[in-house]
Amino acid sequence: MQRRSVRIVAVALIGLMALTGCGKKKGGSHSSGLGGFTSGGSGGDSPLSDPSGLPTGLPSYDSSTPTPSYSPSVPPTYNSDGTIDISASGCDYNESTSSFEYTLTIRNPETQSMHYSITIEWENQAGGALLGSDYKSVTVAPGSSQTLSATSYRYLTEQTSFTCDVTSALKYPSST
Repeated sequence: MQRRSVRIVAVALIGLMALTGCGKKKGGSHSSGLGGFTSGGSGGDSPLSDPSGLPTGLPSYDSSTPTPSYSPSVPPTYNSDGTIDISASGCDYNESTSSFEYTLTIRNPETQSMHYSITIEWENQAGGALLGSDYKSVTVAPGSSQTLSATSYRYLTEQTSFTCDVTSALKYPSST
């Protein structure tokens, strides 16, 4: 099937060359290396003045018409790292509820409502093992702040030193 396709393409190419007059020598030699096309320069070949066989009534290209340019999308004017908008306090373990607790205050400095996706982790200070985690998703109005509690339930059998950390906070404009 591939050989037949190559033959069809070759026949079409020869037909096109015959219609447009490409490949015909008008005295002199082709030294431009353009595969049969004449350059119209000072090499003895003159450009075709009447391109017989070409369709008529086709629109012409006007070089003075400006072409549309691509303009990339405007980058966001806000910092997508929401950790800088969060202050936290009260890293604690509540024995009565067997839970880690952490209080977060999110302050939105932007001029539009922002949505925050926040991950909080509690790690064992001695070995760095993960003791618990929580995920919070909150929308904060422009110029406002919101306080929320992060909690992770885990029963501890021995005294443990741990740390609380906001490991990530992605911030993006709210669609609501």
